[in-house]
Amino acid sequence: MPEQPNDKQPQGGALQTARQTYNAFDNFVAIREDDSTLVMAFKLLLRFIGIFVMILLSPFLIIGLFIAFAAVL
Repeated sequence: MPEQPNDKQPQGGALQTARQTYNAFDNFVAIREDDSTLVMAFKLLLRFIGIFVMILLSPFLIIGLFIAFAAVL
């Protein structure tokens, strides 16, 4: 029986990169005690835009996962 390639590494790397990117964004838009009102409003707006982008991308991710599982079966 031929040996299956180890596909866990690329997926793990992609997950790690996505996690690091999200954490960097979350740290950037975190409201700190010394932020002015204008900076707080800007960070809040950026957070809402980030949530909106994630909601917009979620159907594409679901469709991509569906296609990936269908290809495996």
